[in-house]
Amino acid sequence: MFYNRVEELNTLKKYLNSNNLEFFILYGRRRVGKTALLKKAVCGKKGIFFVGRQVTGSTLLDAFSNEVARLFNLHGATFKSWEDALRFVFQKAKDENIYLVLDEFQYLVEASPELPSIIQMLVDHEKSKIKLILCSSSMSFMEKLLAYKSPVFGRKTGYMKLNPVNFEDSHEFLADYDFHNLMKAYAITGGIPQYLNLFDTKKSISQNIIDLFLSSSAPLKEEPLFILSQELREPKIYQSILEALAFGYNRPGDIASKIGFSDSRKIQPYLRNLITLNIVQREIPVTVKNPIRTRKGIYVISDPLFRFWYRFVFPYLQYLEFGQIEPVMEQLEKNFEQFVSFQFEKSTRIFLASTLGFDRVGRFWEDDLEIDIIGKKRDQWFIGECKWRNRNITQSDLNALYKKEKALGVKPSCYILVSKTGFKNNLEISQNTMLVKLDRDKGWIIEKKRI
Repeated sequence: MFYNRVEELNTLKKYLNSNNLEFFILYGRRRVGKTALLKKAVCGKKGIFFVGRQVTGSTLLDAFSNEVARLFNLHGATFKSWEDALRFVFQKAKDENIYLVLDEFQYLVEASPELPSIIQMLVDHEKSKIKLILCSSSMSFMEKLLAYKSPVFGRKTGYMKLNPVNFEDSHEFLADYDFHNLMKAYAITGGIPQYLNLFDTKKSISQNIIDLFLSSSAPLKEEPLFILSQELREPKIYQSILEALAFGYNRPGDIASKIGFSDSRKIQPYLRNLITLNIVQREIPVTVKNPIRTRKGIYVISDPLFRFWYRFVFPYLQYLEFGQIEPVMEQLEKNFEQFVSFQFEKSTRIFLASTLGFDRVGRFWEDDLEIDIIGKKRDQWFIGECKWRNRNITQSDLNALYKKEKALGVKPSCYILVSKTGFKNNLEISQNTMLVKLDRDKGWIIEKKRI
């Protein structure tokens, strides 16, 4: 099934329907749905959809020659070089729109490093209506392909980084789950379509975790390890850093000490690489005026699957090898709801930013003070608290927010309380208070808005 991606699909179709040569680059992490999106976009159109594999260059060229022969009824035609093969397709597209999708392009370049230069030459000199689309799931490779020193730099007519679907849209994949279970599933999958499709909504979240991560044949049992091995050298150091982050070691000094490095500067290149791969992000308090120079930043795992896996699976792999899932289930019983609360807060900030039109939004921390939501809209400040728990928000919760506001030193225009379950009837709210609930059946509901 193909869900969502309406805007992305329309963008690709615009390029495919153009009367000019188009050179489009599509990239994004593994399993995010790039190939499904491309196949939907080119459906019913004339062209070649070729997927790279980890085989020799001659094997790939032979396979590509067969695709060209099939499309143009050449019966057994072969090409001596990639330049000959690609030039032939470019020339065939002089008078008609023909698409050429080169998926998993990193494998093609790995086997034939001359390909980017050949494409640059053809794009520059061939008069063609071809719709060339390069696609890759290797984030590090595509960052280099888009960089200044790349042969194809400046040649693309468009590009798209395909992101995971947001929380609200993930309901299309798991329509039988209520929004509370959907939040739990989203906290694990992070909106990656293939991971969402693996969930069985007839089963509980716990059973899905067992089936997808813990059983002997679990499809996601080693998924993060595979992604890291495809992208990075020295995976052991990255694994140690990610485990430290998953257990709350967020500052460079603490991370370095946890993994046995005496100098925190040595881990900076590893953190930068993880940020490039969208696995980790650097967070700073939203009120900081100079984000680049501040030393108040912390590092967190931004990819939910990695957060989940390094918190609940990686530390217990030795048990899982022997079929012992009890240690993992014990940790899940104790810590899973707190784990989900992190995603609940993040999804809340995204929802509020969209609903209220924030210029910027984030959170704040300093010493023992933490505020879940701080938003700014022109000269107005909004502060709020999120509660992922099975009891209603009370007056004491609102009073605690008032105290935090005094320590923060910013006078907000609006206070926001966000609840999983609801609010006590005797909650005394002022004119500048907003109540938001993630309703089990309806999703986000703004119960009171007094601004």
